[in-house]
Amino acid sequence: MNVLNLPPLSQFGVNSYLIWDENMNGALIDAPYGGDYILKQIAEKGVKLKKILLTHGHCDHITSAAYVSYKTGAEIVIHSADREKLTNGKTNLTEYFGLPPVDPIGEATEIQDGDIVTVGELEFEVLHTPGHTSGSVCYILGDNMYCGDTLFKNSMGRTDMTDGSEKAMYESLAMLYDFDTKTDYKLFSGHGENSTMFEERAHNPYMKYAWDILRVRNKKT
Repeated sequence: MNVLNLPPLSQFGVNSYLIWDENMNGALIDAPYGGDYILKQIAEKGVKLKKILLTHGHCDHITSAAYVSYKTGAEIVIHSADREKLTNGKTNLTEYFGLPPVDPIGEATEIQDGDIVTVGELEFEVLHTPGHTSGSVCYILGDNMYCGDTLFKNSMGRTDMTDGSEKAMYESLAMLYDFDTKTDYKLFSGHGENSTMFEERAHNPYMKYAWDILRVRNKKT
């Protein structure tokens, strides 16, 4: 497995990731502004892009999805709860930020928690982590976790925009805190520096707070 961490693109500084197997079958995690640059990297690496895996439906993560899909034939994948954001300027935040509309995304495969998305020899497990949006997900591949805008280094995604939920976010963070505690997942976030799960359990105040809330709730029940 090969992973190319594309440099943060656009004024939003979105991270995206190109991943491919030994047969050059590849997936793109999120498709921010900068479609031609993304296509150039795909071509230079010789990757056969099969799928675009979206972590959620906000405009800064989906803007190039239709264009890259059109140029490569790659299938677009998104959680069913965020599907409507692919064509809704209010909920994908283009209207909120005063940006041009996202290119229409007609066809997309809807996924759910626990699904396995196969790309060549790669198998991505879908982990539904609502909070930033109702359809936010993490993709797990081996000991790598691509967590979009759910979990950042020492921080978490915003919950104060359309479709965000602080309650759901803390529930998602508590779930991640308790998820497969023996594996130190490498965390590839949608913005900022990458991290590891052990580091976030030890130092991320939002994750620790979420876990404390869950423990108190469980004691009461």
